Amino acid sequence: MKSDAIDKAYKKYHKELYMYALSLCRDEVVAKELVSETFYKALIASHVPDGSFKFWLFRVLKNHFIDVKRKGRRVSAVAHYEETVTDVSEKGPANQYLHKERDERLHRHLISLEPETYREILHLYYYGEMSIKAIAQTMSLSETNAKTLLYRARKKLGRLLKEDSYEF
Repeated sequence: MKSDAIDKAYKKYHKELYMYALSLCRDEVVAKELVSETFYKALIASHVPDGSFKFWLFRVLKNHFIDVKRKGRRVSAVAHYEETVTDVSEKGPANQYLHKERDERLHRHLISLEPETYREILHLYYYGEMSIKAIAQTMSLSETNAKTLLYRARKKLGRLLKEDSYEF
C-alpha cells in the first residue's frame, strides 16, 4: 500500500526534487543519489508529519544534502546540463534550438550563483513552485527573511544575466 503512494509521489515530484538537488550540489550524479535517498527515506519512514508531503520531501532532501556535505563527500560543479523538460515542441527547429540554448545559459547562471542559499531559494520558488511561507518552513527561515533572500537572489541573477553577451 505504502509503496504505491511512494510511486505516485515519485512520478509527481521527482523532477522538482532533482532540480532542487542539482541547485544544491551542482553535480548530476550526486543530485540523482540525493533524490533516490529521499524517496528511500520516505518509504521507510514510520511517520510523515501532517501537512504537505511535498514540503516534507524537500526538507528530507535538504537534510540529507547537509549530512553528505558534513561527511566531507566531494560536491563538484556540473560541466554540462541537459534540459530534462522540453515544452517547446510546437515551435520549429530554429526556435527549439534558441529556447534550449537560452534555457541552458539561464540554468548555468543559476547554478553558478553564490551563496548556495540564492540557488536554493530560486529553485524552490520557480521550479518547486513553492510559496514564500512553504519556502520559509523548508529553509528554516522567517517569511520576511525568505522574501529578502528571494529579492537578493533575483537581483544577483539579473546582474549575471545582464553581463552575459547573450540577450535574455
